[in-house]
Amino acid sequence: MAFAPIDRVVSRVDRNSDSDFALFMELLYVGELVVKITTAAFVACIENDREGHRYQLLHALVRADGIGEWVSKLYEALVGPATQHLANGLVADRRTFTERVGEGAWQYEASDKLNQVLMEIHPSAQPIGGKVSLRTWFSMFAELRNKTRGHGAITPATCAKVVAAFRSSINLMIDNNPIFQRPWAYLHRNLSGKYNVVMMGGDTLAFRALTTNTALTENLANGVYISAGRLRPVELLQSDLSLSDFFLPNGAFNGKSFELHSPITDSRLTGDARPYLALANNRPPSETEGKRELDVVGNVFTNIPSVPSGYVRRPRLEAEANSIVANDRHPIVTLVGRGGTGKTSLVLAILHEMATTTRYQAILWFSARDIDLTIGGPKVVQPRVMAEKDIAAEYTSLLGDLIDEVSTSKSAVQTMAEHMRSCPMGPTLFVFDNFETVRNPVDLFQWIDTNIRLPNKVLITSRFREFKADFPIEVSGMEREEAENLIDQTAQKLGISYLIHSKERDQIIEESNGHPYIIKIILGEIANTHSFRKPSSMMVRKDDILEALFERTYANLSPLAVHTFLTLSGWRSLVPQLAVEAVLLRHHADGSDPEHAIDELVRMSLVDRTRAPDNTSFLGVPLAAAFFGTKKLNVHPHRQLIENDIRFLQDIGATAPTGLKEGIAPRMEAFFKKVAKRVSEGTASFEEMRPILEYVARSYHPAWLLLAQINRECEGMNGIEATAGYLRSFLEGSPSTEQSEEAWQQLIAVYRSTGNVIGGCGAFLRAAEIKDPPLHQITSMAHWLNSEREIIDRMSVVRTR
Repeated sequence: MAFAPIDRVVSRVDRNSDSDFALFMELLYVGELVVKITTAAFVACIENDREGHRYQLLHALVRADGIGEWVSKLYEALVGPATQHLANGLVADRRTFTERVGEGAWQYEASDKLNQVLMEIHPSAQPIGGKVSLRTWFSMFAELRNKTRGHGAITPATCAKVVAAFRSSINLMIDNNPIFQRPWAYLHRNLSGKYNVVMMGGDTLAFRALTTNTALTENLANGVYISAGRLRPVELLQSDLSLSDFFLPNGAFNGKSFELHSPITDSRLTGDARPYLALANNRPPSETEGKRELDVVGNVFTNIPSVPSGYVRRPRLEAEANSIVANDRHPIVTLVGRGGTGKTSLVLAILHEMATTTRYQAILWFSARDIDLTIGGPKVVQPRVMAEKDIAAEYTSLLGDLIDEVSTSKSAVQTMAEHMRSCPMGPTLFVFDNFETVRNPVDLFQWIDTNIRLPNKVLITSRFREFKADFPIEVSGMEREEAENLIDQTAQKLGISYLIHSKERDQIIEESNGHPYIIKIILGEIANTHSFRKPSSMMVRKDDILEALFERTYANLSPLAVHTFLTLSGWRSLVPQLAVEAVLLRHHADGSDPEHAIDELVRMSLVDRTRAPDNTSFLGVPLAAAFFGTKKLNVHPHRQLIENDIRFLQDIGATAPTGLKEGIAPRMEAFFKKVAKRVSEGTASFEEMRPILEYVARSYHPAWLLLAQINRECEGMNGIEATAGYLRSFLEGSPSTEQSEEAWQQLIAVYRSTGNVIGGCGAFLRAAEIKDPPLHQITSMAHWLNSEREIIDRMSVVRTR
């Protein structure tokens, strides 16, 4: 296989070329695929940057109604401003397209033959010169298509004259295009976290690492990938695991969807327009972008912005963060929490206070924020920094003349790295806001971690942490008094205080989980309608807000974490973590790690974990996140499987926060009873449920006793050994004396039913150590022992004869 999409379209040509006219038309489809895949690949290999060059190209291409627009965007990727952000791994490929070459080079021959075709069809076309770049081929192809299939009516006679040259030009392009020779593959990640790699072309070595266990730390979405320095998703080219077809954007953009078309089969799909709705150009700066020059605030040089108006103090969090940021330990501190929980405002509040102390001589602010969460909804803004180069350039610009002559001879990245290790301005605090939106958060963190030295420190705000070696501070919902202050203050500002009384205030706090931004959105909606409605009914329709708060985090989840999140979102109740782990193992016992998936969700702030008095963990999804998860579940390919898991969790019963005091025991008892009922009714198989029940019992020891009871009821004498094993496992967990005595009594019954005298005697003696046995039990045991002794004696006599 050379390159799957091209192989498929060439096969189409071979099947449908029964005349010169048909062959010519088929070759136009091949050329169209060549143009679009080449453009899609170059766009995919443009790094994210603060100006958003890659997004600008994507934004235009999903709207492109003609091949000429694709060629125009290819030119921008090859020689326009976006070129400076092209991946280093594609520099040599770019040169193949931009270098001017003469006769003897394949690029020239392909262009010359296409030019011959164009001049025959369109006599006013100009011949190519003595040297030509390959990108000229693409503009000539766009013109040829428009003069023939687009806006012309070529005759069979003309086709007969030019089809040989046209085919030769196409063959030169598909045989030599360096893009088609790169490693390509379709990736699909299983729920276990392992990748299914289907090669589309090129060397398999680039994707081999994904087939090893080390790939479990990667988080690549399903789709087509090209290797260029690293694996890069080609989001404009869509296919499936079987590589049955290949689709590319084909215009018809209407704000909700756009058309995806296959030049191979002429099939069409509908693409989701939502990722491409944001402005592509002229985005305003963020409200919390740092100032462009250093100023003196209190005792420090700084560029920090002002504290947002209307900020509500959060004393406990402020005190905790202040003490950690000010101490002489913990070089890197991270404030982590869901979007909209007020991390940035909190940081700015403590920084303005810290500026009045002498802990730091400079506080430098670097913002990667690309969305401002305003009370009117999320607004796309221009991030100030995206990578080390942007940050270092901003740093040197801020310091200006303060950088010594030795440093000016070095690169900005080298200069900043040195200053992070030393203290040229005195102790400095480097602040990175919205860290999750930088180009490569893990790589940037490693660069920071490598260079930062005390007394300098780094403060990060982020929606999630994909790194270690920092000191995390969780920023979640507001405490009740803080939320009340925010509601009162915002309601007064909006002029709706008369609509918010004690009952309404309680409802807002409860359904928002104290989330500051959601509280503001609810109050804003009340102000718009001049009436109070149930907050959840307002939020469920706010798709843009839900996406702004959760989409980026959701997109970074592993498949098993996605499955877990959607399962929990579908059952809005606190659920024992142990039960969630067990339900996931029903389908994913092939090396999956449910506990790791749950930890990932907690770390990403999509799931809250609460400890009950018995030290067991319960999981819950905040209401807004649950609304978002429900919407995702409606279109998820594993919806039926997830809904089945939701029904499984519902068997445990709902748990309100006030019910945590009871712990996990009543939930597990209810769950085991439900399982027993379903097995007895024939709606569930005990053998299918056994591994789940055993998993639960390994972590919650009292469940062994429940499992022994179910096994005895379902299996009877056929499962008597398993029943005994479950009872022994229960006793190995050192239960209370009352529970131990009950288990030993059950073991006595098991041993008697199997005739195990020694085991029965041992169990009887252990039970007697706990509680004096009644006379009738002593008599019964003595009778059993005597009976068994007579049998043994008779057998001994028989054997001696």
